Parts: sequence; structure tokens; C-alpha cells
Amino acid sequence: MDNYATAREKERSNAELMGQKRQEKALREFKQVLNDLIFMLQSASEMETVYMYWVNRSREQFVMETKSTVFDNVMFKDRISFDKHFLDEFKDLDEPTAIEIGEDIPASALNHYYSEVPVKYITLLPFVNNGETVAITVLESRDHIFTENKSDVIYSYINALRNVLNTYLEISDLYEQEDEWINYEESISGLEIHCHRTELIKKLLNTIQSFLYDGGVSFITRGMDNWYNVLNADEAKYAPPIGMKMEERSLAYEAAEQGEAEFAIHFNNNPKRLSPRERHSEGATIAIPLMMKDRRQGVVLVYDKNPLIFKESTKHKLINLVRIAGLQMLSNNPKLDVDSSVFANQYEAYLPELWEQTVNSELRRLNPDPGAQKSWFGLVTLSNLPELRTKLRMDQLDQMQKDLIASFNPSQFGYNGILGYNSDYVYSFLIQSKDEDAVKNWSKSVKKKFNNSFELSNGIHIETGIKVGFVRLDSDYTDSYQVLKNAKSALSQALKSNKNEAV
Repeated sequence: MDNYATAREKERSNAELMGQKRQEKALREFKQVLNDLIFMLQSASEMETVYMYWVNRSREQFVMETKSTVFDNVMFKDRISFDKHFLDEFKDLDEPTAIEIGEDIPASALNHYYSEVPVKYITLLPFVNNGETVAITVLESRDHIFTENKSDVIYSYINALRNVLNTYLEISDLYEQEDEWINYEESISGLEIHCHRTELIKKLLNTIQSFLYDGGVSFITRGMDNWYNVLNADEAKYAPPIGMKMEERSLAYEAAEQGEAEFAIHFNNNPKRLSPRERHSEGATIAIPLMMKDRRQGVVLVYDKNPLIFKESTKHKLINLVRIAGLQMLSNNPKLDVDSSVFANQYEAYLPELWEQTVNSELRRLNPDPGAQKSWFGLVTLSNLPELRTKLRMDQLDQMQKDLIASFNPSQFGYNGILGYNSDYVYSFLIQSKDEDAVKNWSKSVKKKFNNSFELSNGIHIETGIKVGFVRLDSDYTDSYQVLKNAKSALSQALKSNKNEAV
């Protein structure tokens, strides 16, 4: 039986918990009111885009509250420094003001549009509290500013805003988690860098990994005529093997198919994250498509054994980080052809920059447990290249490379693995398995397909053999450069002999 002191402590804890729930409910409803206000303001004003920022002077930031727009090419940052936003020169505004793009500010200042800027006129509605501007509502339009006959809409909105903002100013200190948002802002800044897109994917995965407690992050993208897991975060736990194929009725498949994030809590190992063959489907997972100009270029799979970490605010942050990464890739390379896979070449082999990141990540994830997955990296090529290159035309050689990638694909032999481009007619591979003889068995199966003449998809028959050189990833290696160097040595030895070579 509880004594008096214990009972009082329980009552106090329960009261605090109930109070917190009431506060959270009040904040949720308050934010919904603001969201509805902005939507109604946009409708009543006949403006194309309307949004509201708080003016956080202590942090020198504009903080996004809500927005409503008819455009698709709009991407707002949750927090942005004063000096990086055009509202900086208007943060002390105390009355409604109209400005014109091209006359008062350049179009480039409206960096929330990530292609052309479709608006011409802007109306600014400041909210002043105790002599200080604490929020600014921005209305953007293609062809008109706020006219006098709409002034009653302005005053109705400002009066309604004042009523709800008074509530906000009283409770905001209870809910603002400054450290969390500061870290999030730093995460966004870390993705706004100029680098190869595969390096940015690696940085994205490791950034998202920092949000997790007991889980991991993986990247699935197209290559080898399908979608495969090609990269895991350096610290990912319970990650699907490299080269695991994306199957239908999985979260990753739904995200890629729909072009929208999919979230699920797993019950009895369902739904599957990626494939029916995966071992772990516990906790919860969110699958977020990587979009580039409305084209699906990948899926970021985020999973953790603790479903409670996936709060609505956290899911919003993760989705936003993936979106920003996609936009940054386009910004870094505006001529990127998004109509085809941007992480594989014309032969459907994954880019060298990608498999180098994969090898580096798997080296960091090496598990000394004898029962864990093992990884092998190697190179595979044809035994009589000079002869074939003199017999076939260039277009036929290109077709041969596509057919070779399809023929070497480890998944058709029941193994998890990916094929990458190293040089013409020389392809890298990374295979993961608990089977010690996985690479040997895979190479035997591949060679068997070429025992007799091999028919290309264009009907041409070639006579050739297969040579394989490989290494097993272990703690002796520090990076992909060392691994590749030894794999090249093993392939060179294989070309001089009549068997596979391993180092």
C-alpha cells in the first residue's frame, strides 16, 4: 500500500501529465485556428500565396507558422535568418504595406519559389504587440495588390489574429524547444552544400540517423532494371542488406508508387519495409520519396524500434530534409536529366561515386559477430574483350553492356548485391550474405550462363568467358580506395589464370 507521501507524489505526477496534455491540446487547436485563418484570408483576398512568419528577435530568425498557396513550386524553410530573407528590411513595419517585385525588391529575393517566380505584387500585414512587430503575414499575387475595397478583410483578419496571438504569447514559452529547433536548423544548413549528389545522399542519411535511438536509415534507388537498397547510414542498426530488391506491398514501394511519404507501425512484422525477405520489421518506419521535378529518384527509409520517436513534428522534419536534399541536388546540377535514373548510368549500373560511398559505409558498419552478414567487393569482366570490341559496332557494344548488367545481377541468383560501373566492360559488385561461399557460388552461376554462346537482346551471339576478382571487407581496410586497389589486383590475377581470384 502507498504511504501518504507516495500517494501525494503520484497525484502530483498525474496532475502534471494531465496539464501537459491540456496544454498540447490547446496548442494544437491554436495552430489549427491560424492555419484556417490563413486559408480564409487567401480565399477572401483572391491572392495566390499567403503565409505568416513570426519575428523571433532573440534568435534573429523568421519562424514559419503556416501557409496557403495555389502553386506547386513553393518550398518554405521552417526557420531562416533575418539576413537571408527579404522580410529583414520590413521586420519593424507597423502598418500594411504594398510592394512590387522588380521595383521594390528583386524577384530573386523570393527564394521560396524554386523555379520561376510566378507573382508580381506583395502585401505585408504586420502584427504589432506592445509596440513591437511580432509577426508578418505576406500576401503574394500575380496581378494585383490589396485594394481598398478589401480593407474590411484586412481588419477582420488582424482582429482575429490579435485574439489568437494573445493566447499564443502566453503559452509559447511552454512549448518552444529551442535546442531541438537549433539542431534542426543546423541539419538543414548541413545539406545546403555544393557536392556530388551521392555525397549529399550520404550526408542526408547520416543527418537523419541522428534523430533515431534504435534504428537506421537506408536509401533505395533505381538501377539494374529495378529498385534496390544501395546505401545505409554509417550508424544504421537493423539495416536491410545492400542489394535487397524492393518488392510490391512494402512501405518503400508505396512511397515510390505514390510519390508521398508512407508511415506505419509494424505489427507481427507487417507491413514490410522493403521486401518479404527482410528479417527485421519492428517498431515503426517512414518511407520518404526523393523527388526531383516530380520524378521519383529514390526512397529514404527511416526505421526505429521505438515508434514513439515518430512524432508529427519529427516526421515533418524528416520529410523536409529529404525535400531539401532533392532541391539542393538540382541546384548543384541544373542540367541533371531527371527523366532517367540519376544514380545509375545508361547501362543501368550504379555510378562509381555511389558504390564508393556504399563500400565506405559498409566498412564502418562491419559486425564482428560470426553470424552477421558478410560483405564482398570485386570486379567482373569478359575474358576476350579485345576480340569482341573488333567484331561489334559501337551500338552493339552498348547493348552488350546493358545485357551484361542484367546477366550479372546477383538478385536473379538469390543473393543480395549491386553492380556498379568501374570502366567500360569492367563492373564492380558488392554482395552481402551470411553464406561464406556466396561470391563463389554467384560467379559459378554467372559463368554457367556463358558456357555456350551468349545471346544478346538484339539477337547477336557472343562467345566469351567471365573473370572475377574480389576481396572480403574487413577491418584491415579503411576506405574504398584500398578495397578497389586490391580488387583490381585480384582481377588481374584472374585474367592471367583460369579461375577466380580472391585477396
